[in-house]
Amino acid sequence: MLTVLSGPELEAYRHAAKASGQSDPVSPTLAQVVALVRGYVGAWGRNRLGEAGTIPEKLLAPALDLIALRLPQRVRVNPNEVRKLNAQAALRLFEQVANGQFDIEEPVTPDAESTDSGRPTITARVRQFGASREEGV
Repeated sequence: MLTVLSGPELEAYRHAAKASGQSDPVSPTLAQVVALVRGYVGAWGRNRLGEAGTIPEKLLAPALDLIALRLPQRVRVNPNEVRKLNAQAALRLFEQVANGQFDIEEPVTPDAESTDSGRPTITARVRQFGASREEGV
């Protein structure tokens, strides 16, 4: 997480959002983003989820960009424009994952949770003929 937030910044967020008796506010934000990313991964039936609480390595940096946006908002700090743009790009990438347009690696240990509903997948070549190519028929 220190790739997108400085150590002092992270500590400030941890202490600013904490009421007496409240646990670390960073942990719930991490859990929410991990769950969100796993939801996008699981949306594409061919993707396999890894063990609970994990995300694919390729999606770690975009997930951190989203965390860097959400943590300041939690303590009512307006994130800078760069973080907003990075988070928007991360969400676009997650949408591509959900639509099967961005390839992710298979997990080393797949989760028992099924992401596929068991529907058949049929792929075929695009047909090269149509009404405009059917002269004389």
